[in-house]
Amino acid sequence: MVLSKSCSLAFNESCKLIKNWKKNTVYISLMQLTILIVNFLLITIISRQYGAGIYGEYASSKSLSVLIGTATVLSLALVTTKARASNVSFSKNIFFNSYYLVIRNLIGAIVLLVPLVIVLGRDYTMTSLFLIGFVFNEMVHIALAYYQAQGNFVISSKQILIRTILYGLGAWFIAANAYPIEFIIVYQVLILFVFFLVAHYSIPNEDIGQRISDSNKDTRDKLTKSGKKMVLTTFSSALISELDIVLLGLFYSGSLLGVLAWSRRILEIIFQLLAASLDILFPELSRAKDKKKVADIRQRLRKVFLFSFSIPVVFFLLKDTAKSIFVSLLGNEFGDVSEYTALILFCLPLMVWSRINIIFSRALSFEVNLTKTISIGAILSYIIYYLIHSLGYNSAPLSIIASQIFFALLTTYSFRKSYG
Repeated sequence: MVLSKSCSLAFNESCKLIKNWKKNTVYISLMQLTILIVNFLLITIISRQYGAGIYGEYASSKSLSVLIGTATVLSLALVTTKARASNVSFSKNIFFNSYYLVIRNLIGAIVLLVPLVIVLGRDYTMTSLFLIGFVFNEMVHIALAYYQAQGNFVISSKQILIRTILYGLGAWFIAANAYPIEFIIVYQVLILFVFFLVAHYSIPNEDIGQRISDSNKDTRDKLTKSGKKMVLTTFSSALISELDIVLLGLFYSGSLLGVLAWSRRILEIIFQLLAASLDILFPELSRAKDKKKVADIRQRLRKVFLFSFSIPVVFFLLKDTAKSIFVSLLGNEFGDVSEYTALILFCLPLMVWSRINIIFSRALSFEVNLTKTISIGAILSYIIYYLIHSLGYNSAPLSIIASQIFFALLTTYSFRKSYG
């Protein structure tokens, strides 16, 4: 009788988990689809209005800000999610202390950004504005961690969906009226700040914690320690996503950089749509105690990996049609976008597989080994770009594909070595 009741409870818990996962997946997919459409339309109007050269600088500055911003915020949104999900001792006062740390780190990053943009040849104004927006976005997700730690991604998805639509409409108005492109970034920063306030004040008062507390220093020390460990895998993920455009900015310029950045951004938009369905399992993975459960989750994610192969194949078959569409939308300056995208999209399965390895390494505390491996991959990527660039013909797509192959192999090796 006791055994039957226990089995029934386990079955009900399993059904609830599956139901929540499906509901979360629906809302996250809707959110990511909205982001995909809005971002696609936005880069379309920016490219058409400002030209390939300016868009190339816009994209390269944004990618650089993502790398710097990732190191700046210490992945405190993920730390908060994990701490709240695990109900650790310092989770009660975690919100205000996390905000304090990311703002403090932002001030230092703004100063350190000056020599970096000089060395890499990027625009300081654009990069610094993107960096501020990145930090505000992290603060939004720190606040939304309250719900995500409970396995509830519906509330956060709704807020991000509304924010994305408002951002898209405002950015379209700015671009359509030919205001300076920096106005678009400023508008994004303001939208992110407003939605940070919305997300923060949606947390119940009894769970928000104390703004001033004797335990603040201890809480910040623990957050910083956890953040330094967690950011290793987040930065690794950012390298896989953004390093290509930063390196493209080193080896290419002008209109060609804009065309290449456009093609690489299409890959990134589609990748993020798939990656969202992977990230929702992070809290579940964090609670996994045995190898069987880890193996079951990994088997589930392989289906996403296998599905991702269909996307580049379909696009490659339709690339001539896509070329006509791109030229119609963007102008003749972007005539090669379809050709480059048809090749670059074959990185999609590689990036999905790398993301799976990173999620598992992060949740199972293998961050250090993974980061060492990906750092080696980043150095190899630079060497690959340098060598292939000298070949000339289609060197950029080949560099991107070769780089992502190395990342996929290295993250797989790192996970297997760490997990056994």
